[in-house]
Amino acid sequence: MTACTLRYPIAEPVQRFAILDLTEPQLHMLVAAAGHGLNDLALDGDSDYETAAELTSILQQARGALGQ
Repeated sequence: MTACTLRYPIAEPVQRFAILDLTEPQLHMLVAAAGHGLNDLALDGDSDYETAAELTSILQQARGALGQ
């Protein structure tokens, strides 16, 4: 039996977002934002602004990757 070489097309790299990289406060804010159509982070009185800023950055990157 002869050997044959299989060639597969080279896949373009795809940016992926790991939901597991989020902290618990970021995840809660993301869930709240999803309920508002991802337009608003829906900050509560006990939310810190550093977490909101990090999540806003994540959402902007995700929107950019999705072309929105």
